[in-house]
Amino acid sequence: MTSPPLPEAWQRAEVPPLPAIGPEVVDEFARTIYGRTPEGGRLTELVLRSRENGVLDGAADRLRHHAVIACPLGDLELDTVTHLPAGASAEHPVPVVVALNFKSDEVPSAKVMKAGYAVLAVDYQQIEPDDPAPPAPGVRALFPTQTTESTETTETSDTTEPWGAVAAWAWGLSRLLDIADGIEGVDPAEPVVLGHSRLGKAALWAGAQDERFAVTVANGSGCCGASLFRHPGGEDIAAITTKFPHWFVPSFSTYAGNESSLPVDQHQLLASIASRRVYVASAEDDAWADPVGEYLAVVAARPAFGPNGIGYHVRPGTHDLLEEDWLHALAFAKR
Repeated sequence: MTSPPLPEAWQRAEVPPLPAIGPEVVDEFARTIYGRTPEGGRLTELVLRSRENGVLDGAADRLRHHAVIACPLGDLELDTVTHLPAGASAEHPVPVVVALNFKSDEVPSAKVMKAGYAVLAVDYQQIEPDDPAPPAPGVRALFPTQTTESTETTETSDTTEPWGAVAAWAWGLSRLLDIADGIEGVDPAEPVVLGHSRLGKAALWAGAQDERFAVTVANGSGCCGASLFRHPGGEDIAAITTKFPHWFVPSFSTYAGNESSLPVDQHQLLASIASRRVYVASAEDDAWADPVGEYLAVVAARPAFGPNGIGYHVRPGTHDLLEEDWLHALAFAKR
């Protein structure tokens, strides 16, 4: 597919420099913004509940699985949906896109299936409720309280800094990849992780932490996703931490109105995924996600990647994940 032309004014915007990238940068994002996704969570049971053949105009089968994941303080149970392209089998497996959905069964189009990828998804709130005071706990309650070591004094001291919901959803994306390994017809090698909006933020954080993901795709991910904090436009830290305080570590809100003091910016998050690959998608009228800030982050991160290591498109329209966004991203993944 040919990407829509880039607005001329965007090409003249100022691009920030890219500092050195390394594991310590990912650590800084964990400490400052998301909280570290803990290791742990072992798939102990995967049961095929149903299989519908020939859905999506005959382009795919739809499989529903029930998965049990053992965590340190209990089990998390997930009901997943897999769209498997026609012809996929143990002898001819297809690569997989893992994604979180806003609904229990958002269905990719037949064209996405014909692109040759399986799609494995789950309702994101099965992993962690999207609520600052949830009526029922999610996966974060199944892990011991985390601590971070203070480096401000010569003596070591531990302070509680829980992981946010974005980090919990990122954990869930890694578990979906574990599940993919147990589904016949799915090839878990070279997987793609994809997310839209708040789930695009989770996809980027999953891609930065889990090196199994070959391609990370963020669509309309905005503030704390692909958009630069230091580009004036769209949602800012004050707005996002007021409405969604549970997404991040509690101390992140102290940077509200003071973005220039952040020790990191989002082009560094994109660059931290190299030498694996990243694709960012924007919409021209998605002002709250700051598409210009997303584009500039991609341009700023490019020096960290080899040829065809990072891709981008902007389309007309507003905040949504459309068929054309899927197809652009999968065309990039295939290159």
